[in-house]
Amino acid sequence: MSEKKYFDFSNYETHKGFNVFRPLCNFCCKTRVKLEVEGLENLDRDDGFIIAANHSIIYDPIFIQTASKDKLFHFVTKYEALKNPIARKILTSCNAFPIVRGKGDMQAINYASDLVKKGKILCIFPEGTRSRDGYPKKAKSGVGLIARNAQCDVVPTAICVEERGKFGSKVFVKFGEAIKYEEMNFTEDGGTKENKEVANMVMDRIVLLWRELRKKCKSK
Repeated sequence: MSEKKYFDFSNYETHKGFNVFRPLCNFCCKTRVKLEVEGLENLDRDDGFIIAANHSIIYDPIFIQTASKDKLFHFVTKYEALKNPIARKILTSCNAFPIVRGKGDMQAINYASDLVKKGKILCIFPEGTRSRDGYPKKAKSGVGLIARNAQCDVVPTAICVEERGKFGSKVFVKFGEAIKYEEMNFTEDGGTKENKEVANMVMDRIVLLWRELRKKCKSK
């Protein structure tokens, strides 16, 4: 079945289900982990932008949502996650939308770009999948393409979990200084090469933040 039947790509609203999702996120983080946040001031803005973070465990969107306090964002999830009707209902009501990985899904890319143009916050994991060993991997070019299309800034964000899957573990989230659109140096004819270069730039900033957090994970 086509992914078009799983999601309404003509609807850009912030779903009411997010108002339920957010307090649940807060509750889970308060009761299951010890969350420490840095750089929250880098989200203090009114325009649309991208939060780009490393991704190692399924709860990363929850960590980012809780860390970002009152910010509401839309996030990308893999198309396969919406095949289950219950999961689809929950995820889409919480502002998740699907992307078909590895196939240049321009419908999802254009939707993501339009969200940011409309002043929304987009949360994306540039690696395109979870890192099984917890170490950040190479970025796909999608984050660069969306930034180009939306002409927006990107806030690099790092997540480091002290002991993955362990109750009471410390989770560190750090929002870095925004990479300005002008800093990405897009040109009219740059195309795929420039998109990949910008994706690498974003991932390099994420890794720098992640290394800072990893030192804290080791020292505490």
